Amino acid sequence: MNYDLVVKNAMIYDGTGSSARPGSVAISAGKIAAVDEAMLHGKREIDAGGLALAPGFIDIHTHFDAQVSWDPLFTPSCWHGVTTVLMGNCGVGVAVPRLGKTCDGVGPGQRRGDVL
Repeated sequence: MNYDLVVKNAMIYDGTGSSARPGSVAISAGKIAAVDEAMLHGKREIDAGGLALAPGFIDIHTHFDAQVSWDPLFTPSCWHGVTTVLMGNCGVGVAVPRLGKTCDGVGPGQRRGDVL
């Protein structure tokens, strides 16, 4: 099969905790179509030259609440392979949340305040 893009000659870290293994990753229609130790071929090919290839990293502890206002790319996280971040989990931040419905008329022992 001829894929849109193949990154070949990479040391693949698949995120499962297993050791890296040599191989190729093929992309078709913007999605991973194959991961194989065999040599895959594509319309466009990138030779990784034995460098590491891994899925995007998730950063679950950031302080991007304020940084997003002046740095929408979250530099330098994207330079280090971070593709997903969690914001606001420290309980501090300057970003104003978008408020949902306000809980009016709640009784004793019920949740009070805004629904976020």
